[in-house]
Amino acid sequence: MRYLQYTNYQSGHSGLSNGIMSIEVGAVLAFLTNRFLVIEGNVSPPANVVSYGDRVDNRSPSRVTDLIDVPVAWGEPADVELDGLKSLELSDIHLGQATFYVPGTVDLESADAEAFANGRSRWLSGSGRFEDVPILRASESYSEKNHRYNLTFYSYFFYLDDETRRSVYRMLQRMQAKAELAELARKVAGDIGSFNAVHLRRGDFKVTYGVTTLDRQPWEALEVLEHHFKRQDTLVIVTDERDDPFFDEIKAAYPQHVFIDHHILDEYGSDFGELPHRDSIALAYLSQLVAAESDDFIGTMTSTFTAIIQRYRGNRGKNEPFKFLWNELPDPGDRLERGSHPVSECIPLDRGIMVEEASGPYSWNRYSPRIAANWMREWPEGFLTADVLETGRRSDGAKGGPRPILQLRREPSHVDICFEELSVKLRSQATRVTARLGECFGSRRDGAVENVIDELQITEHDAGYRLTRGEHEIAAVSNFEELATAIKHAVAPVYMSARKNHIWLEGVSFRRSGRAIAIVGDLGSGADWLPDALCTNGWELLWDDVVPIHVADCAVTPFGRSSWPKGAALRIEREPCFLSGLIVAQHKLQQRDSLVPLSPSVGVAELLGTCIDFRHNREEALERLCRLVEKRRVGLLTFSSAERAVDVITAPFLEAERQANERKESA
Repeated sequence: MRYLQYTNYQSGHSGLSNGIMSIEVGAVLAFLTNRFLVIEGNVSPPANVVSYGDRVDNRSPSRVTDLIDVPVAWGEPADVELDGLKSLELSDIHLGQATFYVPGTVDLESADAEAFANGRSRWLSGSGRFEDVPILRASESYSEKNHRYNLTFYSYFFYLDDETRRSVYRMLQRMQAKAELAELARKVAGDIGSFNAVHLRRGDFKVTYGVTTLDRQPWEALEVLEHHFKRQDTLVIVTDERDDPFFDEIKAAYPQHVFIDHHILDEYGSDFGELPHRDSIALAYLSQLVAAESDDFIGTMTSTFTAIIQRYRGNRGKNEPFKFLWNELPDPGDRLERGSHPVSECIPLDRGIMVEEASGPYSWNRYSPRIAANWMREWPEGFLTADVLETGRRSDGAKGGPRPILQLRREPSHVDICFEELSVKLRSQATRVTARLGECFGSRRDGAVENVIDELQITEHDAGYRLTRGEHEIAAVSNFEELATAIKHAVAPVYMSARKNHIWLEGVSFRRSGRAIAIVGDLGSGADWLPDALCTNGWELLWDDVVPIHVADCAVTPFGRSSWPKGAALRIEREPCFLSGLIVAQHKLQQRDSLVPLSPSVGVAELLGTCIDFRHNREEALERLCRLVEKRRVGLLTFSSAERAVDVITAPFLEAERQANERKESA
């Protein structure tokens, strides 16, 4: 008999999902080389041993092989006699740095093979001198000079032709949860009904180098959750730290929440007690299985626990883009502490979805090379879909992207103003009022209202309009323009508390040549009202009164308008537009029209008076404003004539347009 002597990752002393990944690779290697699998380090993963008092039995915690069927012939070193048999080591490097293939079935010189390898130069196989050796070893090394580990996703490690892949993936289809675990997970998920799930890893991440756990705030998680989940829907939370105060805001935002580990113990304690294994590792695996049944899922980047859930979801046909709460990776050279390093955007995310930065036939070709593709995230190529099981053709997942940032839904009695998937409902008995509000805040497309976080009422009477929140009066105004302004100033603080990555300024924003400017301060009046002059001289009014600016990318986010300057387009722009600069305006008669740059410190001081969030949270708003001014210059505009002021503002843009045209002509 021929053997594959395979060492489980870190001899099993890691986490549950790492163990699953590692033993999967061992099973495929044994399958492809037609060998008996001998698993070294088949022990309980210590990272998932958590105390739940007497509700779980951790005296004999589960091993991976206690929870998952291994569909190849296998055993442990004590089960076989290997002494005296010749052996050879398969690889002298980390398996994640190599690629395994079956000779005679694929062309290693092809462009496809090069794309699959993704920069890896070592190709491994079980043929040649390994063919007849009694023991093929895949060991690990922990020396200072050579760290050799057996950790990689099978999708990234095995380069196979379609027929071989079909056979391998059919074998892997049988490498599933033990029947009693799968049955209980289906029962729990079915009883919960329709739900979304989030895996928010904190526990061991608090003492792990290279993650941002201790620097993250609840509102950051809420921001991503609310892009995809509705607050009224059930939220299953996967974590082993239910009582961490971090979750308080999340629990308040999602009242129909379920901490799945405690839910299983509370509601299915007798079922759990009848399982062959009733420890915290079995409970963690049950949590993964339940989360995989969710309608939608968001996970924690660099967590293989998240990756297994995402793959199981893909196996079930739920192959929407993978979503993550935030980037965990540091910038090169960042200070690293346990659980902490400066928050970085080195892996760009768009509402939790990784942004493709390159092209290529394999999904790992298309994302940042800072992602260690063998373990930092799973890939759709690993999905055991019906098509790959039938034909062997690879799956690279569903193409898809985030939903639009802003939408507005109108119904006869109310308008929903949505900002980044959050909604404030405006109710009125007068349909013509809601119709005008729809025009004011822009009807982009019909769609289901997302997360309603506030509700305002509008009453029309002879003297004008009354704006209230419950029994509390917010404003009493005499005309519709004042009503629209009052609504924006009432809604802005609500969004400020939920979207803490913006600066909110009192001002107006205009666009030209695809770039935006924000203007605050004195805009003049009458014949010298600056918005009139800008709109009649080639500028487009984006919105007025309130200008939210996303600090990280300097995008000006739409918020509606209440004024209609001369020459202003009736269409209201809804897409974010990148900010070129900020202007503090001063209308002074008998003054020379000029636009002069301000130093960052003076720029911050000038903007503070118009910064709405500074009035609500001074310290955080000041920090964000300083970051914004570091990225975009602030200019002081002094003008006596609005027409001449337009020339001063426009000159830099005309020069940029001229240079762009010259580049096009030369190209």
